Amino acid sequence: MQENEKQKILKQVIFLNISLVVAEISAGVYSGSMALLADALHNLGDVLALVISLVALIYGAKKATDSMTFGYIKAEMMAAFLNALFLVVTMLFILAESLHRLFIPNEINAPIVIAASLIALLVNALSTWLLSQKNLEHHHHHEHNDHHHEDINIKSAYLHMLGDAALSLSVVVGGVVIYLFGIVVIDTLLSLLFSIYIIKETLPLLRKSFFSLMDANEDDIKEIEQLILVSNEVASVHDLHLYRPNSRECYGSAHIVLREDLCLSQIEIILEDIRERLHKAGITHFVLQPESIKYNLKTGCCSMH
Repeated sequence: MQENEKQKILKQVIFLNISLVVAEISAGVYSGSMALLADALHNLGDVLALVISLVALIYGAKKATDSMTFGYIKAEMMAAFLNALFLVVTMLFILAESLHRLFIPNEINAPIVIAASLIALLVNALSTWLLSQKNLEHHHHHEHNDHHHEDINIKSAYLHMLGDAALSLSVVVGGVVIYLFGIVVIDTLLSLLFSIYIIKETLPLLRKSFFSLMDANEDDIKEIEQLILVSNEVASVHDLHLYRPNSRECYGSAHIVLREDLCLSQIEIILEDIRERLHKAGITHFVLQPESIKYNLKTGCCSMH
């Protein structure tokens, strides 16, 4: 699928879900249902996630400039961090309010809850269907292989909508229980379960995006070092750095000490061989600085303090 087609589908899903959030918040406040409000705020978080996916598609096509030499490669993780933080804070609010409702229950207008959550279920199901079409797969060509895979942003948005559909279904069930049996506490229990579940699912994303923004390494750096040292011409490696600026890229750099003084064409062959091994290991961009034997074991010569 072309990028503009993906953008078109995302815009449709965003419009559907913004309308849904407005309707659910209004119905939740009017009916007094915390479960419906929890679902609405979760949907609002997912609207932000969808906007993130759209922004990532738009800015992902932009080229690097003199001022933005890496382009907007970290936009995905920056937006993901803000989105996850927003979702955790709002769910903590719902959690606190739900605990308060356990001791001071209020009346719930079950028919409104059922009607609003049924609409939410239909919207989420439609959004899930739009995002799950087979033609969302796209094609990438690499130097060593040629394959198809799903767009990560679209896949993430699809999973968000699928989860929303399940939550909306449970709110429908809760509304029916309240209407038939008058068990009002089921609304509070559902909102508690929603809040805990959503926080549990969001915290790993919050952690991953935070450490990505901090240029933290999550790979086995010793394994990468060994891939470089496989070359007989390399005596040692120092100042090895790895980081993941977004969910698709892995960048790195290292200084390598060569055993012999070689001409530039020979050094280039060594560097190309190392980069090929690193590429197979999933490193998408790696900068190598060759050095003479006098730098051997001087691991701190270029370290940052």
